[in-house]
Amino acid sequence: MKPRYQAILASTLLGLMLLPPAHAEERQPEPPIPGQADAQKDITISDISFHLPATQGQERRQPQLYFTLTNTGHTTHLLTDVTSPACSRLIGYHTDQENTPGTYHLFQHLALPETTTLVFANAGYHMLCIGPVAQELAQHSVQVTFQFLGGSSKSVSAPVAPASP
Repeated sequence: MKPRYQAILASTLLGLMLLPPAHAEERQPEPPIPGQADAQKDITISDISFHLPATQGQERRQPQLYFTLTNTGHTTHLLTDVTSPACSRLIGYHTDQENTPGTYHLFQHLALPETTTLVFANAGYHMLCIGPVAQELAQHSVQVTFQFLGGSSKSVSAPVAPASP
């Protein structure tokens, strides 16, 4: 190695040795949110089903997910997401109202009040399957996972209802 390059290498190494040592910042795990660790134990998911749309002419509609959520506990829980391998993404939707980004993200911050039942059916708020996965929706049922604040989740099997003519 040429003396010039040796000098550059030596000065670089010396400079690195003079830097203060890097310390990993100790981060305490975030404290659990009171009453949220086991939200899935208080939540019952019923009347769940994917409904495949009837194709009319050139119009192509999205499969829809309907369900009922019941919080049997004495703590309000927060739904933070709903996912399924049958859809690239599930978004909120309302049949008879203008749909906004707030509607689309409704199921990412939905409060489930204590001892309350919320119904998400065809004539109101429910979910649209964006980017449907045909192989999954061709099955008799698909998995749907509901995630809650605090990290817990609950997966249920949703029957697939074929399109009605």
